[in-house]
Amino acid sequence: MNILWAITGAGHLLDESIGVLEKLAENNTLTIATSNAACEVLKLYGYDKNIRQLVDKNSANMLVLDSDEKYSFPFSGKLTHHKYDVIIIAPLTANTTAKIVYGIADTLITNIAAQSGKGQIPLIVLPVDQKQGLIKTIIPPYIDKKRCINCKNCIPKDECPQNAINPPKIDTTKCISCFMCEDKCKYDAIKLNEEIELYIRKIDAENTKKLETIENIKVVLKPSEILKEIEKIEKKIELKN
Repeated sequence: MNILWAITGAGHLLDESIGVLEKLAENNTLTIATSNAACEVLKLYGYDKNIRQLVDKNSANMLVLDSDEKYSFPFSGKLTHHKYDVIIIAPLTANTTAKIVYGIADTLITNIAAQSGKGQIPLIVLPVDQKQGLIKTIIPPYIDKKRCINCKNCIPKDECPQNAINPPKIDTTKCISCFMCEDKCKYDAIKLNEEIELYIRKIDAENTKKLETIENIKVVLKPSEILKEIEKIEKKIELKN
């Protein structure tokens, strides 16, 4: 299958989504599209290297960046020419969800969503803000300022291969979440894989519900459900052939 997978700037459900993407890369041709926010978040969580490896896995694979597109987002206008069998947006942020719901297409990803309908290409989306209330999610590495005492000889700083550690901060433009600093700080100031609670607003949960009413869009609530939907599409393609 020829699959277009788009990524927005959400950290929640990102790890599981990348896992599904890697499975699909084994037997399919992939185009991966990332928003500007996604590029930052992928790096923060250490998944930018995974994306590069997936693109390099097959000479037919392709990476499309929001930053490389002009104002008309020419790539999105060529979706039907590429003959994609399915388009997936996972994870899908509340911001992009709201834009899709209200027909706004002013970014690479929202243009892809709009063009999927115009080209009648099945669109599977995994929104992160699903139900109103608290959820738990993992945040990128950071330095706990209450614990950090600005040691003169900071071992994590000296051993960071990206020179990203500058106590009491981590330079998020350099950090790739390689975790080489793990357990190096004797004051336990560097926090990795920390879980926090976030509150899903009522308006964001309502927008997720509205996604289900839009033609051509299939909403899934778990990354694993994407694989089940792909199987259904594969069977339809087999029947046509």
